[in-house]
Amino acid sequence: MRRFSQDWDSSHLLMMFDNVRRRHEWFTENTSRRQLANAAVAFGQFALKREIVRAWPVLVKVDISPLCNLRCTYCVHARPSDGDQSVAGELLRLQSFKPAQKMSVAQFGSIVDEIRGKSMAVSLYYLGDPLVHPHLDDICGLCADARLNSHISSNFSFRLSDERIASLVTSGLTHLTACVDGITQESYERTRVGGRLDVVLDNLRRVLEVRRELGLRRPKIEVQFIKFRHNLGEVDDAAAWSERHGVDQFTSYWGHLHNYTDLTTSNYGVFAPKSDRRLPQCTWPYFSMQIKYDGDVIPCCYHRHGEQYAGDDADSRVVGNVFESSVWDVWNSREYQALRRLVARPRRALAEPQLRTTFCDGCPTVFETDSNLRVQRGFDHDWDDLYTRDRRGRVWRKEPQSGPARGAV
Repeated sequence: MRRFSQDWDSSHLLMMFDNVRRRHEWFTENTSRRQLANAAVAFGQFALKREIVRAWPVLVKVDISPLCNLRCTYCVHARPSDGDQSVAGELLRLQSFKPAQKMSVAQFGSIVDEIRGKSMAVSLYYLGDPLVHPHLDDICGLCADARLNSHISSNFSFRLSDERIASLVTSGLTHLTACVDGITQESYERTRVGGRLDVVLDNLRRVLEVRRELGLRRPKIEVQFIKFRHNLGEVDDAAAWSERHGVDQFTSYWGHLHNYTDLTTSNYGVFAPKSDRRLPQCTWPYFSMQIKYDGDVIPCCYHRHGEQYAGDDADSRVVGNVFESSVWDVWNSREYQALRRLVARPRRALAEPQLRTTFCDGCPTVFETDSNLRVQRGFDHDWDDLYTRDRRGRVWRKEPQSGPARGAV
């Protein structure tokens, strides 16, 4: 078992290379010469700061459903109280998720038909848990048929039958990350609100058993442990459990105790674009694309989380829709060209005000901001400083980021 510890750096490029190192199998296994050539062209055009690119996205992230079964403290699925009048609380109340929000297998197939042979990997989640989707196995099968590596990250707190476990293992899925943020229920449920650790570990054990019985190498299994002060003493025990049961990789890194919505752009100051550098400030517009369940495209999964499902009037700033045109048309659309202009030379925003209307406006990767004032890092704060439980065991946020009201998640 490989053990991987990661401390997120503030530099976007260093974080990207850390992520590639952590999950390099997405890009090194099961790849063709054409896929490698596409990746090489993408890197060259990134280095040359091209606005119109000839390479396809190397990684395509598809949120096959934004639905989730948990209400984790960090996520847009957290439950706020009616009395929380903070910016984050207001935005959390606007989140709208419905059972019908699932991409069909046919729609997913149309994406695969376009990117097969060019892109290297497909990641099947964004703000939802992919196991919510009833046809996840069929979707993984389409990826396998197209020689696309596929990855899911799941809280894995689902009561899965033996048949469902076997179907998942044999679906063609190549990489599975299960989130295990503790080795005791008391620690785990502080941030994985509503999750059952015993269910997670039982599912993991059975997945590994089935894979071993069938003599399969895939899916590669990664256990991800997000560290906080309250679970720090359980990291080694979780790693030992993982090694004992045959997990391929154990990854740990420090988490955050704020909510995604705390970092909405209206909740922090944006001062000026960062200085131009030799390489673009951000890699996403050159290497990756994020597609939502309905085909809407946003350029990354790190910015504007809270606006994506906050109603029809939300400032989500989508850049196109792959079902209304195509992956390629969106990838080289005027909107994407504007994104590349901005991240390649942020100072252009001073002379081209229209660049301040893009998705990337206000992103701390591209602009000087005080967003760090909204960040609550797990190694700086105790969970009990920010959260508590009521008599029913519900997790409540003690004080919102602004305003005197109390909030719940």
